[in-house]
Amino acid sequence: MAEVAACKRIKTEKELGARPDGAAAVAAEEGRPDGEISAKINSEALLCRICPGPLKPPIFKCEAGHVLCSPCLEKLRLDGFALKLEIFCDLCCKTTSYRRCVELELLINAIKVPCSNQTYGCNESIRYHEKEKHESECTHAPCHCPETDCTFRGAICCLLEHFITAHGWSPTNFSYNKPLKVSVARDHCFTLLVGEDQSMFLLTNTLTGIGNALSMVCVRPHESGPNYSCNISAANSVVGGKAEGRLVFQKDPLVSSSSLSGGVRLGKFFLLVPPELADNPSGELTVHIRVDRLVA
Repeated sequence: MAEVAACKRIKTEKELGARPDGAAAVAAEEGRPDGEISAKINSEALLCRICPGPLKPPIFKCEAGHVLCSPCLEKLRLDGFALKLEIFCDLCCKTTSYRRCVELELLINAIKVPCSNQTYGCNESIRYHEKEKHESECTHAPCHCPETDCTFRGAICCLLEHFITAHGWSPTNFSYNKPLKVSVARDHCFTLLVGEDQSMFLLTNTLTGIGNALSMVCVRPHESGPNYSCNISAANSVVGGKAEGRLVFQKDPLVSSSSLSGGVRLGKFFLLVPPELADNPSGELTVHIRVDRLVA
């Protein structure tokens, strides 16, 4: 549900009707597009009195003008049918009829608010009742740094720069559908990988009492855009491009996405690498990875 703030800036479009020339001049002086004004409104006035969710077309009103959203009206009808009663308005305290409130629909559709991710680069102005949906998909939503005690949050492009400059991470660029060999220190938590489409991945390394648990996560605000699968394997040794000795292998059919807001969690699919598979001289794990970009 959209947040209920005390007041919120809105933009009302020219569907609201004509306005004095003086108001248009003020808007022009302030650099606003013609036909728009800025105002403040109590956001509770934009909520259904029953849900209470944001009012959005179709909107209905009773004979006395009390408004409610379409799902709530349907619920009243079903309740009335079940109880063998006519539709009832709880504010009027009597049975009534409902009809479309077109004038309020015009107003509701004209009210626009900025995205909450404006700080991170989103310049969209969206209808108030579409704000929650937009922000659940907004590509400018912030991602977080998973390093302990680091409070950085920012757009995905800024996060990559942060990893490099603030923590000294070295990204490994790779191509999809091709094998990649990386060396991972047993006590090193994150390995940064960047795909050919600039998508960012973290190979996470969780040290346990019985070995290292490795999993892959795609760092992005939402589960949107292309999807990926991933194969991770490790072996005692590799000779002539072939693994020899003991081999462990894990396939993740759908790499999970995360903004890392809650830190890094071990995924459902992970590879447990026993200690004896670490290279003896360096103590590093030699890991073979293949990330495939899935076709929709």
